[in-house]
Amino acid sequence: MDKKHIITLKQLRALRAIGDLGTFAEAAKALNLTPPAVTVQIRQLEQALGSKVLLRAPNGSNTPTAVGVEILKLAVKIDINLENSLNTIESIKSGQVGSVTLGVVSTAKYFAPWIVAKAKLELIGLDIELFVGNRNDIISALEQNKIDLAIMGRPPRHPSVEAEVIGEHPHVLIAESNHSLTSISDNSSRLYLSAFGKLLENETIIIREQGSGTRILMDRFLGQFSDEIVFTKKEMSSNETMKQAVMAGLGIALISASTIEAELRDKRLVCLDLPGLPIIRQWFLVYKNSSINNPATKAFKNFILDQKEKLLRTGINSNQLIYNHAAV
Repeated sequence: MDKKHIITLKQLRALRAIGDLGTFAEAAKALNLTPPAVTVQIRQLEQALGSKVLLRAPNGSNTPTAVGVEILKLAVKIDINLENSLNTIESIKSGQVGSVTLGVVSTAKYFAPWIVAKAKLELIGLDIELFVGNRNDIISALEQNKIDLAIMGRPPRHPSVEAEVIGEHPHVLIAESNHSLTSISDNSSRLYLSAFGKLLENETIIIREQGSGTRILMDRFLGQFSDEIVFTKKEMSSNETMKQAVMAGLGIALISASTIEAELRDKRLVCLDLPGLPIIRQWFLVYKNSSINNPATKAFKNFILDQKEKLLRTGINSNQLIYNHAAV
């Protein structure tokens, strides 16, 4: 039989106790065993190795042989590794170490890296991966357990998930800074819905691809107008492309306010102050109940919820939106 299969921790600890304390009697006392039981452990160890591990002096003291010295080194290494492993297990159980994957819809990618960076500073030892996709990508990743937590604008019906609000998520209609619609203010000219629709009928409306949460919201927004109004739409696959198109004067777009902080600040884009705008939604932290069984996931979830007001780094909320009006 392979020696490593018959050498036990009890045998190694008996030898180590004798090496530390000198006698079988003292070792037995430390191990809460009888001296004969310790003798059995040493005899079995020597049989497994085919060699003596201790030399016994007439006064009852014991000295390790060369083989005994080598086995004592092994015993010390095993105890150290076992202690380290047990400490790591406790850290895993408490969520101090482990891995978590956070999925975010593309409109959240402007602040999600800050959440991950902050978490890594406070949850040392936690490995956090960031997965970015459109709404359909995130839902699919949740279904397939590819992500543990998700940040999105509207929780899915399937799969079954838990969802907790983490902050406000305004959507705005944006245009280039000198666009003609900047002369119309919701506060100064209360437009009837039909009149507002007619104004938009003359514009090219830039929309996201199918499967995007922003696309769903825009379709609902336009759906409030008369069926007789036909809108000119141009589809684009990313928020960055949409912003560039609007700044180039190719149209107007409904977009998450979290994506345009820099452009509003630099006045490269403006929010149109028109009826029904901004559209206020919420950001949600979404997860399947089963994923919270992972201590690391639970620790990261609690971190986000406890610090959500500081972490949601959109730079703007519904009370801070920047409008630019020409003379009315």
